[in-house]
Amino acid sequence: MVSFIRSLLGKRGFQLRKLTLINLRGQIIHPLEVAYTTGKIGLIPSVLMDIPVSKCRTQLWNTLEESKNPFVKTIVDYSNNKASGYDSAAIKAYYKSYVPNNACEVLRLSDNEVLKQIPAHGYLLPWDNQTADEIIKTRERVALNENRQEGKQIDISAGYTDFGPVDTEKGEIEFKRLVKTFENIKKQGYIENPYLPDGAIKGYFLIGENNDWCFIVKSGKHRAYALSAIGYQNIPVVVDCNIGMVKRVNDLRFWPHVNNGIFSKKEAYTVANKMLDVANQG
Repeated sequence: MVSFIRSLLGKRGFQLRKLTLINLRGQIIHPLEVAYTTGKIGLIPSVLMDIPVSKCRTQLWNTLEESKNPFVKTIVDYSNNKASGYDSAAIKAYYKSYVPNNACEVLRLSDNEVLKQIPAHGYLLPWDNQTADEIIKTRERVALNENRQEGKQIDISAGYTDFGPVDTEKGEIEFKRLVKTFENIKKQGYIENPYLPDGAIKGYFLIGENNDWCFIVKSGKHRAYALSAIGYQNIPVVVDCNIGMVKRVNDLRFWPHVNNGIFSKKEAYTVANKMLDVANQG
């Protein structure tokens, strides 16, 4: 049967490859070492890794440390009976204080006329290979599905999870998601299923010109918040080992949105280095 499927796919220009999972849990390894040593011909490896909370990035500018992440702090406060609902949660203050008007403000750039025309929830990064329109459609669809899962028929106009403004109804959804994820992990423990599309915390690495690095969490953020709040100093993640697993500042001239002129090289460099250095910022 496998031979038949392989032959059928081959006639259509596809290749069936073996998926392998490499377990590097319990080790802190530089991502470039992972990138250069895990790939083998005929395999599509994914790697289980531990990432220090200080090297994780969510909402672009937050590490996963409680003192620097309002989502983690919200869970910690809830667990200590200091936040019983959205009104008393740290995320409410965060949503009120961080209200970018457009993509340029999300990225903390001083002046980029193209990005100023893109809504905040459509922000894109210099190394992204999707257009702003594609990103907007994806985020709007995800927001709608997340809200429906909580029984609410509201769309992204009620707010985007990563920043404000956020309606009270959306804020309450976010608070409940954080609490539910935390309670489930506390009760059942955390076990990822890397073979499912949403079965693990996933993302990619951003690597600076001096090989400093951080990990950008793309999916599983609520699980990452909960693990940090529980006390994990290193967050278990799954990285798909392909060309997209690392974005190197030294390669910025090849980044898609530098090539198409949305970002200048200086702007791309600025965004990347702000993200890399956010753990040291106040």
